[in-house]
Amino acid sequence: MTKEYKIKGMICSRCLKVLKTDLKANGVRVKEIELGRIVVEYDSTKVDNLIITKVLEENEFEVIHEKGEIRAEQTKKWIITYIWKTDLSINLSEFISKKMNLNYVSLSKNFSKQYGRTIERYALLLKIERTKEFIGNGKINFSEMAFALGYQNSSALSKQFKRETGLSMKEYKSLGIQDRIPLDRI
Repeated sequence: MTKEYKIKGMICSRCLKVLKTDLKANGVRVKEIELGRIVVEYDSTKVDNLIITKVLEENEFEVIHEKGEIRAEQTKKWIITYIWKTDLSINLSEFISKKMNLNYVSLSKNFSKQYGRTIERYALLLKIERTKEFIGNGKINFSEMAFALGYQNSSALSKQFKRETGLSMKEYKSLGIQDRIPLDRI
């Protein structure tokens, strides 16, 4: 039997690896896997939907069925991709609209309804976590961090960082704090 699942909480490559490994250990063959979606094949005389659901839940994922939830998860995936892997000189709303081939206003309303925060607020929180990652790695300076995250200068990033964390970027770095929030918890 072949079945497709839309999954909430799959946001990184490690998620893909863990699910693939755990499903295989339970007799389920993964035919396709990407963030937020998995297609599996299994012998229905040996494996049932409950086993698959159990593996997902044990790994803190959730099967989603409702169209709005699925769209919001897809939007979240593209926002993460935008922050981590894209030239941020491109406008976020334009990027998401093109990737999903949908109107930004409707995507934004749906995202806010599903998660209780705007796309812009979520993107800002991701940028703060990305900044913490940059600081922890110590490979680039504050100006380079700001540029990598789409800011014109480090002052704008620094103000937002302090507003969100209560510390300046310099203080955060000097204290050696490692209080990053996992992306699936933002």
